Amino acid sequence: MKPSFVYFDLDNTLLDHISAEGKAQQTTYDKYPELQQVSIDDWLARYQIVNHNLWESYQRDEINRYELQQARFRDTMEQLELDTGRSEEIGHFYMNNYREFWSWVEGAQTVLEQVSSKVKSGIITNGFKETQELKFEKLNLKDYCSPLLITEEIGKLKPHPIVFDVATEKAGVAREEILYVGDSFSSDIVGGNNAGWKTAWFTALIDKEASRNGNTDVSADFEFDNFAELLDYLDM
Repeated sequence: MKPSFVYFDLDNTLLDHISAEGKAQQTTYDKYPELQQVSIDDWLARYQIVNHNLWESYQRDEINRYELQQARFRDTMEQLELDTGRSEEIGHFYMNNYREFWSWVEGAQTVLEQVSSKVKSGIITNGFKETQELKFEKLNLKDYCSPLLITEEIGKLKPHPIVFDVATEKAGVAREEILYVGDSFSSDIVGGNNAGWKTAWFTALIDKEASRNGNTDVSADFEFDNFAELLDYLDM
């Protein structure tokens, strides 16, 4: 399959968000005694639930980005009956450390270099503008990709159709000539499929069943858990 344009997702597709988040959470947990009133496993499990639900609310325009950022540590601590007095400080400490642990997903850089040297390539990412732009710089993505689209600047999150309409226009090719590579079934695969794009689902870092969330109506055109497989699919 040889597309005319390839878009990549960023977090957990090119950049290993899960690893960075885990290391930053451990560093944060080790620093703040109030978090240590529960086990690290209990802390992480509750945080993941709270953070996921807040992002869902943000996606539905029920809260803004600042409410999300302030609430994820505060609400986690409240639910675990921990002292929330320093929740804002803890959140800032976590974010500063999270940035220190950003790195490529294994094999992704080499494949992106090869793909972008042969096919025009871009990025579409949910997330906050300031953070995602720092990630672009960390991975030197401007050397490989254009455009670098952050959905916050578009005004809607993936999988909203407007995001894919804007990206299609930026790509300058027909919808059916675009391939989208991403890890989130709901945001990337469903969104790309609804836009008339081809999709490649990267599953190495995720729980596939949880990501699919019962959706059996949509399938990716290609599924892979090793980036070398993507090159084979693209005949590169």
